Amino acid sequence: MYLETLPHILKPVLLFSGAADAVTCDTVSLKNVLKFWWLIFHAGSNDTDLVLTPTQATDVASATNKATRTTHAIWSDLDAGTASDTLVARTAAASLTIDPATENPVLAIIELDPALHLDQQNGYDCAYLADSGGHASNTVRIFGLALM
Repeated sequence: MYLETLPHILKPVLLFSGAADAVTCDTVSLKNVLKFWWLIFHAGSNDTDLVLTPTQATDVASATNKATRTTHAIWSDLDAGTASDTLVARTAAASLTIDPATENPVLAIIELDPALHLDQQNGYDCAYLADSGGHASNTVRIFGLALM
């Protein structure tokens, strides 16, 4: 019996790596994707909150975009150091706010269900994380995991 491997089941893609004050998350096409997750790692203690908001678009250029249609399941580990390995389900929300003053480092997951969150009937089949805030001395890495 042949078992699929993780990269075949959940296609991982690096969407952003850099300073937390200038997040330019790549937009991904979610055509033929059953479910999608953003995996986020934020580190740095300079206290400027970073807000990441799932946003839908009509293509990967993201010129035509709008907020997703409903709140998202979010899990996070607010002290993701080597001694912590617990992701906790948070209250579903339209965005994720990371507060480096009390949360450092942070590992978080935001879930997107294309059938639930995207306005596919009107051509919105792509998504990205829009940002606001953040500090130049803090860093963030964003990966995408697509269930094909």
